[in-house]
Amino acid sequence: MTLSSPGRRRALLGLLSAGLAPLLPPAGVAAAPGDLASLGAVLDTLLPADAFGPAATALGAEVQIVAFLGENGPLRQLFGLALGWMDGLEDRPFRDLPPPRQAAIVAAMADSDFNQIPGRFYHILRALAVEYTYAAPGALGGLPLHPAPQPDGYPP
Repeated sequence: MTLSSPGRRRALLGLLSAGLAPLLPPAGVAAAPGDLASLGAVLDTLLPADAFGPAATALGAEVQIVAFLGENGPLRQLFGLALGWMDGLEDRPFRDLPPPRQAAIVAAMADSDFNQIPGRFYHILRALAVEYTYAAPGALGGLPLHPAPQPDGYPP
């Protein structure tokens, strides 16, 4: 099963959706799904460009995650709520904050309770970001793995 196979995607979707019900507003309570405009900024805060490769958005992770969210309403709602919360923390949206402030907010989310929206969002987004970023062929372009050492074992 490949990283992007439909079976793996359905299994991941089921796993990530499990337990969302207690975090989301009850049925009948209107909750704005939120805007995903800051998603790219969060992704590039998690996986920025470095000497080994481009940032997550440069590899198409944002587009793939948005498509993945389209397959699951509760997960899309969680992302909308979390990103809306992040955009409301300061006088401007998360995507417009300076990088050190963005990094501080993401670090606080990483340390927050998994059973609350910021913590759950962080851990789910991180898993999706890593999968979609490092599945892209361009992700490993800067690594000195020509060829990868695993078939021959690790050098001494």
